[in-house]
Amino acid sequence: MSSAWSCPHDIDGICQRVKGAVCEPGMRGCELEGKVRFARDEMNQSRKPVKAKADEEKPAVKAPKRRVPF
Repeated sequence: MSSAWSCPHDIDGICQRVKGAVCEPGMRGCELEGKVRFARDEMNQSRKPVKAKADEEKPAVKAPKRRVPF
């Protein structure tokens, strides 16, 4: 039996529960920490969150200019 799961706190690979960390299921602060067992033993060890890199590659998104309705 296999199952698929998607974390509700993962937005584009960044954890919203552990602010600014790369989303890695089971890390300290994760909703899954201590609640589940992973197939790979290294995933079951307590792991520190890894800080995500700054969004240097992504250009800043500007808000669209407001348009007058007439």
